[in-house]
Amino acid sequence: MAPRMTMSFWRTREARVLWRRLETEHLDCGRILENDKSYIENFVGDNRIPLVSNLKYMDMSCEAIQNRIIPFNFRLRPLKLGVVFARVVYKDYEFLEKQVQMSYHPQNVFCFFIDSKSHYDFKWRIRRLRRCLPNAHVLDEELPIDSAGHNMNLAHYKCMEKMIKLANWDYFVLMQNHDVIGKTVYEISRIFEILDGANDIDIDKEFGRVEERFEWDLKTLRLFRDESSLSSGFLNHTLRLSKGSVQGSLSREAVEWMVKTVNPKKYLDQWNAGSYGVDEQWISTFQANEFLKMPGHFTDKCLVETGNKTDFITRWSKWSWSDEIGEKCGSKYVRHGVCIMGIEELPVIAQMPNIMFNKMMPMFDYAIVECTAELLYNRTFLGQDDHPLEEEYYENMINVHYHKHHMEPDYVLNCTPGYEIWRSRKYPL
Repeated sequence: MAPRMTMSFWRTREARVLWRRLETEHLDCGRILENDKSYIENFVGDNRIPLVSNLKYMDMSCEAIQNRIIPFNFRLRPLKLGVVFARVVYKDYEFLEKQVQMSYHPQNVFCFFIDSKSHYDFKWRIRRLRRCLPNAHVLDEELPIDSAGHNMNLAHYKCMEKMIKLANWDYFVLMQNHDVIGKTVYEISRIFEILDGANDIDIDKEFGRVEERFEWDLKTLRLFRDESSLSSGFLNHTLRLSKGSVQGSLSREAVEWMVKTVNPKKYLDQWNAGSYGVDEQWISTFQANEFLKMPGHFTDKCLVETGNKTDFITRWSKWSWSDEIGEKCGSKYVRHGVCIMGIEELPVIAQMPNIMFNKMMPMFDYAIVECTAELLYNRTFLGQDDHPLEEEYYENMINVHYHKHHMEPDYVLNCTPGYEIWRSRKYPL
């Protein structure tokens, strides 16, 4: 589908309002968005544009930070729904500040949890960001976090505990360091308005990471804070364990439930005692076990009965475990089984229904980060209408339909996605 641009300032250097770094200033992101392959070839392979870190000379005064993040040239309209972006971080401050800029709105909140192993200078800059933006929060506590997932869930949970004390937000998005925002603040708000309380959580089969020495019933896990009104039969339920992405979107009601009704700490501690991939089972399992009645939950019946996963729009990744040289990746580069996104992926990002994309590594290709930022800026402030939000897709997501109707006595779960157009679209678009 070719982009439709009702108002575009991609091509006019003098009209471009969004500041870009020196190394990417010469890029014509409009030609890349239009998938001009001959032009894109100039910036791939050995010609990729990495971020040239400028931290030594970066002005970290509050005035400078605010000027880089807050769009003073334009007035931001109110959001229907405010969002908490909860991100566990460990490196690349310049990249992370750009992500705040890409999703900034006074009604949005940014919660950062820092890996204790991070460099001192990085920690100082993230905490400086907190001092300069009233809606940025950095937890004082730090934990060692690794690629095996240890302490990742606990870090997100501590953000939940802090953020639930704040008013005026409606959805909570779990994020990792190199997730890139792919929708404008207004598109994200509209998506969550359509979800209307439904959580968006990846649900997949758990395949052998379960520690057999542990019990997974509600009584042993001491999952509910107040068990006085719960029957022994209910507390003897054993959780059906599933896995999914660390990333996900929870309604405020779900976060309230997670903090005030249940206590997942023992559950998280048991997974934390594992060896690898121990951060992928928390949100997925709670979402899939409908008997827990977490607000906005779904079920694992579609996965069990059809073997197929259902819609998940919070994050998009291209997995390529068996592809060591990245032939299945648009960038031809793979790391830890995940395709690293490059500048050639901009047309994909512009079309996909997902809120964010993983991974973009600034030292591999910073051009894709800058052009994605410019895409969102032009949509937000300059009226660019390249790929209108396909609201019907979100309305017909199975978990959204389930959330709205599963309490009705004649409701029958239909595991077939209801939006035919997206069912036929395959990567690359």
